[in-house]
Amino acid sequence: MYDPLLQTLMLQKLARWRRLTLGDLLSMLAPEQCLRFRPQVLQDLESAHLIAVQVVGDEAVLTITEAGERWLESALNEVRGNHE
Repeated sequence: MYDPLLQTLMLQKLARWRRLTLGDLLSMLAPEQCLRFRPQVLQDLESAHLIAVQVVGDEAVLTITEAGERWLESALNEVRGNHE
């Protein structure tokens, strides 16, 4: 499931906090964004090596990778470029 807006929002949160539990990350999203969340979004981000997922106890802990930071910077620059 490719949801570029939700992926970008999640990466923005991770870029700011570096490392978050999935529950904390979802609590930072707006309710309508949470409704669009599916586990496949995490799988897509992890498969693309944009995040690392580690299970600690019973909770997934997400960390943005260097590739994720570069992807996010590129995506945000593209959006800024389209608005100029």
